[in-house]
Amino acid sequence: MDNHTINAVLLTDSSTIDGLISSLLDGERFKIKAIHSSEADYFQKILDCRPELIFIRAMLSNMDGLSVCDRIRSHPSLSQARLIFISSNNLNRENAIDHRANKFLQLPFSRQDLSQAITPLFEQKTKLLLVDDSKTCRRLIKPFLEQDGYEVIEADNGEHALKIIRQQAVDIIISDVEMPVLDGITLCRIIRQQEKLSTPVLLLSSQQTDKAILSGFSAGADDYIIKSDHSATRKVVVPELLSRIERLLNAQNAQGRPEKILVAEDSATMLYQIKNSLKIQGFQVDIAEDGLSAWEKLNSQSYDLLITDYDMPYVDGLELCSRIRQSNKFDNLPIIIETSKDSKADQVKIRSIGIQAFITKPFSPDRLIAEVERVLAETRLKQHQNAMSHYLPDSTISHISSSNKNTAPIAEDKFRTLLFSDIVQFTHMSGQLSSRKVVDFLNSYFDRMVEELMHFDATIDKFIGDGIFASFDLQEEGAFRSVCAAAAMLKALPELRRKTGLDIHMRIGIHSGHVISGDIGSRHSRRDFTLIGENVNIAARLEHLAKHDGILISHATYKMIQNRVTVIPTPPLKLKGIKEPINAYLIKSIKSYHSFSKSMENRSAVKNSRENSIEKMFTPHL
Repeated sequence: MDNHTINAVLLTDSSTIDGLISSLLDGERFKIKAIHSSEADYFQKILDCRPELIFIRAMLSNMDGLSVCDRIRSHPSLSQARLIFISSNNLNRENAIDHRANKFLQLPFSRQDLSQAITPLFEQKTKLLLVDDSKTCRRLIKPFLEQDGYEVIEADNGEHALKIIRQQAVDIIISDVEMPVLDGITLCRIIRQQEKLSTPVLLLSSQQTDKAILSGFSAGADDYIIKSDHSATRKVVVPELLSRIERLLNAQNAQGRPEKILVAEDSATMLYQIKNSLKIQGFQVDIAEDGLSAWEKLNSQSYDLLITDYDMPYVDGLELCSRIRQSNKFDNLPIIIETSKDSKADQVKIRSIGIQAFITKPFSPDRLIAEVERVLAETRLKQHQNAMSHYLPDSTISHISSSNKNTAPIAEDKFRTLLFSDIVQFTHMSGQLSSRKVVDFLNSYFDRMVEELMHFDATIDKFIGDGIFASFDLQEEGAFRSVCAAAAMLKALPELRRKTGLDIHMRIGIHSGHVISGDIGSRHSRRDFTLIGENVNIAARLEHLAKHDGILISHATYKMIQNRVTVIPTPPLKLKGIKEPINAYLIKSIKSYHSFSKSMENRSAVKNSRENSIEKMFTPHL
């Protein structure tokens, strides 16, 4: 990068992420401005900053980050700005590229991750060699490539392209197939076998026979796109070309994905297409040319997914899947079948053998990748549900499972005692630490606090930045369990301070009342099973007003446990968004604890070890 100051805009709607990025960027090198999407003039503020670099988070307060990417790319003043898309979900990587973000940054990230994302954006432009004997085709495609930030070098045949490659390094090659002097297939073969180059090669050709496509992949091409007439090229082929180029370049720089996929397919053309599509996404891929070879590979190696054709010699896809489902060894192996059989009878037969998805031929690479990502995501969801069983009651897990089967949204009115906690001045603290230390600290902190909450049968609703939102059932007993859990959380702080060397303090707010329990969100995207309503807002506001290392409870909670605690009344509090002031109390001490929940009774050893500390008086800093 050169030495000029870079204007950077942070559009994340998260003070934690803003603080993290600001702490990792060189303050002398970057002029940073954080903008919140809830501001009515947020886009004008972006324009006023004249940014060269924009960080966009996937989930913003009032909109989707992808729509912001589109708006930025369509504005003449921002079309050249570098966009870094931020998300904790790696599945958003593909969407980010499709919406023309330059880089994807997955949370949590380190200083090195951030540097690796930014540095290439301000170095020399990516060099793209465009090889085509048609000057008209080159003139049609080149402006779109340059607009997307590439430095385009032209060659009118394969021989000319070879001279350029031998004189200078290029980052990616886009080549026609049918050309005079030296055609694209021969050029590709020379690049791989004689020049020994791993430079990505994408063939862009009007030839669409299986033989032509297979020849391209056999010669070492990384991808193959069929071009059409000029109008279709502009509207359809160019956007797809830009997307494929970005994917190939990302695949070159990516460390790869951990999932290992076995592809069973007897058509060499289809096998090449599927294998290359998966490899571009970073998957590890093994191939089998028939069902018998696939069965042998499954029994000798471990795979995360099987993609199999229906019609194959020796052992067809139907028999292969039947063998897999009859074996306990492959209980958790997801399967996708690709088939040309599209009758209802065939579909019923295919689905009856216990597969996760089937794709009808012909299909596009994007359709394949979408199904692969969906099936893998559903497999991970089941694993996450098993993990969540340590934190959530069976009823909640059941609701989450049913919501993923497109059932009607769940909405129930329930009485709950709600607990909100957060770390005092966490944003300032995170700014003093490396990103890795921030993540390690938060994980240790959450592990310790959730451990205390679980001893009192709390339901962990969600983590919000450094905050925890938990709830308790059973009215009076739940209200008392909530203050005991809060006390135990505060008692764990000295241990965390010693362990981390950080001066950690907390605030805790507690309120009781009716809430709506349901699965909230878009059926097309993210949904959360959570609690909503005015009483949730009251509990959150109380946490903000609590003293350092203090527990602030509402009158609704206090009246259920007033004989079991001693408190210090506060003046009536006017809470944001709540019409009437409410009475609140600081917990001074906990008098006694008469009974544990049913789950605590089954853990007598834990109960005995904690009983004495619970009975002690608890006095926070007031």
